[in-house]
Amino acid sequence: MKHDVLRCLAGSMFLTAAAACWTPLDAASPQHLRGVVLDVLAPQHEVVVRHEAYGAMPAMTMLFRLSGSSHAPSLHAGDRIEAQVEERPGGAELSAVHVLPAKAPPSVLRNVRLLAVGDTLPNTRFIDQTGHPFALSNYLGKKVVLAFVYTRCRDPRMCPLISSNFHSLQRLIGDGPYHLVEVTLDPSYDTPPVLARYARAFDADPRRWSLVTGDPRAVLDFAAQFGIMPFPDPRVGLIHTERTVLVDAHGKIVDFVDEAGWDAEGVLSRLQAIDAVPSNPLARLDYELSKAAVAICGDSVARFSGLADLATVLLIIGGGGLLLYLLAGRIFREQI
Repeated sequence: MKHDVLRCLAGSMFLTAAAACWTPLDAASPQHLRGVVLDVLAPQHEVVVRHEAYGAMPAMTMLFRLSGSSHAPSLHAGDRIEAQVEERPGGAELSAVHVLPAKAPPSVLRNVRLLAVGDTLPNTRFIDQTGHPFALSNYLGKKVVLAFVYTRCRDPRMCPLISSNFHSLQRLIGDGPYHLVEVTLDPSYDTPPVLARYARAFDADPRRWSLVTGDPRAVLDFAAQFGIMPFPDPRVGLIHTERTVLVDAHGKIVDFVDEAGWDAEGVLSRLQAIDAVPSNPLARLDYELSKAAVAICGDSVARFSGLADLATVLLIIGGGGLLLYLLAGRIFREQI
């Protein structure tokens, strides 16, 4: 009898897990793909590939998911690959990915050194939304929050969300020792007048929030040093990774936030902690939980609110456990 109950519990847990994880497969047969990896989004388990024509799909640059058997960390920008591609409900998915010996021509990629925590910001010259020269070195003595957007982005989960978060952060920092900077990823289109219109849409105060452009090669080389290399896609515009950079008053990088849906209070608490300024400990914990969630689960948990969502998850798990406990008790009483 006890074994029957245990089997029932195990079966219930298995069915619950299976229901949560099962995704219906598309019946379409896989196609063979060859192309060049332009960017690897390891946390999201996705890659950007400039591929040759396959099936009815013309040659273009696309974002692909990787199947569970394909490992993003084993791929690198510049790898020439061949793979099987299938259309899934969530988008095109690559499986059986094989890296070919030959590498892409050097012109495909930008030859820059990736920056890390502790590095000093490059002193690239830009032009801000007011048409004036701009350099990050002018803001030594202030902590800087740096992000990358482009004004033609229409995905509310990406650039507009980052700019909305900057608007919230601008309100929180007031006249404090901070400066906000958004660098365009579309410098040929995003001229100072275009950036000025975009700035007005988000109520950006140029004294505290700069939107900058400049020579396209210099601007995109700057972005590439943070691992951001945008590529055009005819369906969605520019495909690029999300990265917000936190910089101390000496111009050194102190942290990266690799999601669009970060929380303004959490970021401010992280900035305040740089100089041991008293900050909201709950906001700081919320910030760290959100970062950890994105690192583990990728961008699928963008806008994860840390403490609030953790409490929700615990309530769901606790409710599920209570339901299983009551169900097991009922089965046990029926077996007596």
